Amino acid sequence: MNGRATTTGAVLAALYTLCCVAPVWCAGVGEHGTAAVAPNDTSPAGSHDTSVMAARDAAIVTPHNPQPTFVTLVGDLPKALSAEKGPYLVTSDIYVPAGKTVSVQAGTVFLFKNFTGLHVQGTLAIKGSAEKPVIFTSENDRRFNPAASLNPNPYDWNGIFIHDDAIGTDLQNFEIGYSVYGINSLTKFIRIASGVFHDNGRANLTIEGLPQTVTAAGGPFSYSLSVKNASVDGVPVKILSDPEAVKRNTLRIGGLAVFLTSCALDAIFAIQTNSWQKQMNVISKDLYSYEKTDFVNAQAGRNKNIAGVAVTSTLALIGAAGFSLSFRY
Repeated sequence: MNGRATTTGAVLAALYTLCCVAPVWCAGVGEHGTAAVAPNDTSPAGSHDTSVMAARDAAIVTPHNPQPTFVTLVGDLPKALSAEKGPYLVTSDIYVPAGKTVSVQAGTVFLFKNFTGLHVQGTLAIKGSAEKPVIFTSENDRRFNPAASLNPNPYDWNGIFIHDDAIGTDLQNFEIGYSVYGINSLTKFIRIASGVFHDNGRANLTIEGLPQTVTAAGGPFSYSLSVKNASVDGVPVKILSDPEAVKRNTLRIGGLAVFLTSCALDAIFAIQTNSWQKQMNVISKDLYSYEKTDFVNAQAGRNKNIAGVAVTSTLALIGAAGFSLSFRY
């Protein structure tokens, strides 16, 4: 009886091992230990490249939308901001300091966190274009932050505040959305050209406490004052002009003039260099017919014109650089 019971117990233990323990053990080995061989896999166990499993495991943990890289902005802004260095993530209020001018180039993107905004105390020059507007939006805007976990909504960030001393601010070709106040200007002496306002909470544009009606359906909106308005309020007319116009025009016109003049002089020096070189060649072939001083004078003339070519070429490069730089203002 005891022998039969012992045999029965052994059989049951074997069945338990085969039905319950073995499959679990085999699955574990196939996943993390020696590679399990698939039914149609004729390669021996352990011969699989572990890099395949590593790549598979990496794919499992990689998010669908990886977090993009942003440049963080806080406090006073630098003199110039460009799209190449962005997008910019604003994590605390940012400022255009009093007495300073900040230029923002076409295509620049600002993503604002909750309870942050832009305060303009000096002069802000937004220089977007129709193809590349400057963007002010929520950090949840998936057009620029595909990894955002929330949808963008009005009231996501505070907006742009233009203080009463920030007269002359010029905003061209830009978009502002998902803020509380849009643009709130305490001075009417600003200029807006082709601004798009959308999905802002309390207001899109407020000037000196008065809400402005902007273009419906997110179309471009413009606002400016005339010289007459400035004269009536005793504001200098130059306030309505582009604050960077003098610098831009000086570089553009001056750079172009230096470039063209230098190119013309360069051509003259090159022609004279060639002429003196030909004279030297003639003299060297018939030394008996010329004085020694003739060759020396020809050589001096050639060298003088070579120096002229070098100088005018350098000036042409400087003029071209100035002309190109003017488009940054």
